[in-house]
Formats: sequence, C-alpha cells, structure tokens
Amino acid sequence: MTRRVLVLGAGGFVGRHVMAGLPTAGFDVIAGVRGAAPPGIEARRLEATDQTSLRAALDGVTDIVNCVAAAPGAMTQATQALCEVARERRIVHLSSMAVYGAATGLVNEEASLPGGGPYADGKVASEGILRQHAANGGQAVILRPGCIHGPGSEQWTARPARLLRQGRLGDLGVAGDGFCNLTAVADLVAAIAAALERSEISGAAFNIADPEPGRWNDYFLHLALAIGATPLRRLPDWQMKLDKLAAFPLKAAEIMGGKLRIRFPDPIPPSLWRVFAQEIRLDHRRADAELGFLRQAPKATLAEAAEWFLRAA
Repeated sequence: MTRRVLVLGAGGFVGRHVMAGLPTAGFDVIAGVRGAAPPGIEARRLEATDQTSLRAALDGVTDIVNCVAAAPGAMTQATQALCEVARERRIVHLSSMAVYGAATGLVNEEASLPGGGPYADGKVASEGILRQHAANGGQAVILRPGCIHGPGSEQWTARPARLLRQGRLGDLGVAGDGFCNLTAVADLVAAIAAALERSEISGAAFNIADPEPGRWNDYFLHLALAIGATPLRRLPDWQMKLDKLAAFPLKAAEIMGGKLRIRFPDPIPPSLWRVFAQEIRLDHRRADAELGFLRQAPKATLAEAAEWFLRAA
C-alpha cells in the first residue's frame, strides 16, 4: 500500500524540501496550503486551525507531517485541531530545540522543557498536546531540530551570509563561542521519512542535529569562505554593542520595508546573540539508534547552501 502523506505548511522553507524529498523515499505527497498551490503538485486548500477544513483534507491520507510555521497561538491551535481529526493516522511534528530554553551542556530528549519567549512556549505547548494524543492511543512522533540550514534557509543561511558580507558578523570572540547546533534540511527530511516508517516509536521525541557541532565562530568562517566574504575580521566590542542597540529600530524598519518591498539592513535581535553564546549541545544518540537515518556530509550541505545564496543574491 502506498503511503499518502499530507504536508501541512508545504509552502514554507522546510515544507518545500519535505515535498521534494519524501517521494524519493517512496511516499506520495499532498501539499496542505492556505492559498494557491504551485503547479504540478497535488494540493488541498485548508485552514490548519479549523477541524472541518482539516478533516476534509485528510481524505485518503495515511500520514501527516506538520511543518506549520505560524504565530504561537495559531501554532498550538493547529496542533490541537490536527490531533482531534487525525484518528489512526500518524503525525510527524516538527518542534524545535527552542523548547530547551537557556539550557547548557549536553541535552537529551528527557530534559525539562522550560521554553522562554512566545515561540518556544508555543512549541512546548504543542508538544504537550501531541504527547497527550499519543497517550490516548494516537500515533505521534516529535522531532526537535536545531538551526535548520541549507538551500532556501532565510534564517540560518541567507541572513548570516548577508551579515557576513556587510561586516556585521565575523569572529565574535567569546560572544560567538556557543555551540552551533545546525540541522541540515536534507537530514531533517531523512529523519521525517524514518519517523514515518517506524510504528514502534509513537510518543517519542528526537533531537535532530549535527553530531559534531562546531562553534558559531567556526560556522561564520566556513560560510564566509564559501560565499567569498573574506577576509573575516574580529569584530570589536563597540560594534557588537552598537548592533544590539540598533536591533529594535532595524526590526521596525524591516517590518515597514516588507510592506513597501524595500530591504533594510537585517536586525540582529538579542535572542540571536544569546544563541551565538549558548553552550548547549543537542544529544543526537537517540535519533541515531531509533531512527537510523543517513546524514548528508556537512561540507556538502554548506556548499549547496552557499551556491543557493550566491544565485539568489
């Protein structure tokens, strides 16, 4: 029997990769979208927070991959609605390492989930809904990726690349010595495919990240080399302080620019500076033992991401 997978959030960065990658693993895919679908793919228009809409979209579907990216309230509403209508279908849900909050050290899936901030708290709440769904007999698997990068990644490929070109990122000294828990988007798709295949892991959560993370300073150097943004210089403290002060005005300009279709310089929010310095390592061993998916070589991911950025820039 062919497995038919409905991908919620199919129009987003991760969703597009899932739509492209799952067919190579033997799955039929259906795009769950709010608006018009890209030509040439099967799609069903739906509103992820509406049970009636979701129920209609699930006709003939055997599994669901939840890639919905939305405001925290809408994210939890969509998760609740999905659990109400999924019945015996398997849900593979994309959470985030953000659920671990400010944790440090080697962090496994049994760690507490303090969250911290609207996005992280929304992810924590969504996980709670899914765990209850699994406890009630439903089929649900939770994946917690790190910083998802690769071709098409605005947050962890394109934005750092632009900031490196502008000289606003570089060697950050101790401010960039946190562990860089990257997740190649190709690895995440492979983990999703593995989670869809294994019925015995319902209710489990898995960290999906590079087994050998370097430091953020290392990532900035390698990305700069790949896009030709060298030499990489050590940023003085005064420049980093200035960028921190400029974060809120630049965010306001970014919002205005989006409406006017004008690109302003990227803000570097306080949350991002905290990530660059955070001494957290995601423990990957459960995913290796129970999912067993094949990872793409980190150098290959970086090269593909850099090539995509250079084409799009």
